[in-house]
Amino acid sequence: MTNELSKAWDRYARTYARLGAPFTGYIAQSLFHTVAGRLPPAPRILEVACGNGELSRAAALHCLAEKTVGGQLGRVVATDFSAEMVGLAARNLSILGLDDIVRCEVHDGEALGFDAGSFDAVFSAFGIFLFPDRNAGWREAARVLRPGGLLATAVWRGSDENALARLQMAPIMAALPERVRASLPRPSWLDIASKDGLEREIASAGFADVEVSVFDAVLTVPTPGTMWEFMYENPVIQGVLARCTEAEISAIEESVLSSFKAKAGGPDRPLRFEASCHFAVARRI
Repeated sequence: MTNELSKAWDRYARTYARLGAPFTGYIAQSLFHTVAGRLPPAPRILEVACGNGELSRAAALHCLAEKTVGGQLGRVVATDFSAEMVGLAARNLSILGLDDIVRCEVHDGEALGFDAGSFDAVFSAFGIFLFPDRNAGWREAARVLRPGGLLATAVWRGSDENALARLQMAPIMAALPERVRASLPRPSWLDIASKDGLEREIASAGFADVEVSVFDAVLTVPTPGTMWEFMYENPVIQGVLARCTEAEISAIEESVLSSFKAKAGGPDRPLRFEASCHFAVARRI
């Protein structure tokens, strides 16, 4: 992936850690617990696109509990192509005092720097689905897994099934100039927003026994303005806004804040969005 893209996520890292990670972190931890019962003793675990490391936190605590009971020591590696994200993850995970279990490293998820068969499980919560070359991400996950190893990933569902996506994007699209709306490509991740699409793509990358389930959660943010800040700085949204003038961005901001204030009941009221994603779990052939 490009250095320009990694720098965009570097710039977003602190905002994400402050506003996004408390929500997506809960989902990431739930993704880990969905698979934890199937892990072998002393598992070797890799997280791809770790953000601030919430899934790796759950994985490290799992390994600690296992060590306490049976004396066997698992290993967790948290990776991201954003050095700032990796730094945040390292600081957050250092609080656990589990340096013998978990480490954080910068790796490009499309070209991981690990030997084949290095891990028993690979996790990616809302990571690989956004890669410029998603298939490279799935193939790399398969490559670094041992035969029979597990892949677990979380992918947002489309706006028809996911109120979070629908309510975020509707006021943006309503205020976008026609020339910008007409030029926007269809997001490629929508190909795997459906259960069938996600199953097919993962199976084609060297996995079997693909299981896809729905996971729902509720995102709560303190104010409409907080939600706009979280959205505005996201590199995906920035890619859309980069096509607009300052005046047009101001109009989009007004559209979003007006919609969010109406939903919240005022500018100082909390916003709650129902969110829906798929969990996919598969076995490496």
